[in-house]
Amino acid sequence: MREFIRHVNEIPVAVKVTGETGSRCGHLRDVSVAGLAFDVARRIKVGSKLNFYVPALSDESVGRGRVVWCRPLQASFRLGLEFDQGCDAYRARVVEQLCLIEHYRQEVKLDEGRELDPEQVAEEWIAAYDTDFDRKYP
Repeated sequence: MREFIRHVNEIPVAVKVTGETGSRCGHLRDVSVAGLAFDVARRIKVGSKLNFYVPALSDESVGRGRVVWCRPLQASFRLGLEFDQGCDAYRARVVEQLCLIEHYRQEVKLDEGRELDPEQVAEEWIAAYDTDFDRKYP
């Protein structure tokens, strides 16, 4: 049985491994209050500490954590990241925002028949709802 509820997303992310130059692009797959899973092209060593970014939301780091597992896929790797402790309120806010964006994507598909890619859905949701979200979750 799962300890935390997961929220599925496919939002583009960037990760920067502590001690390495540059960042890696990937796609977020699962989010929970404990951590997240995302896909990247190259393996990242278990135990590595990293910062992650959601470019559609901000150029600033959304959070940090450490890699707790890394599994090969056909052409990439899926990583499990455990959030650092001490940023509970902020990560809960981010998780909520990502869930609302995913809900918006599904709603647009059902109501309007439009398929939005992750960048499009994030941009549309932010333009339409981000101000209200910021008031609700300062």
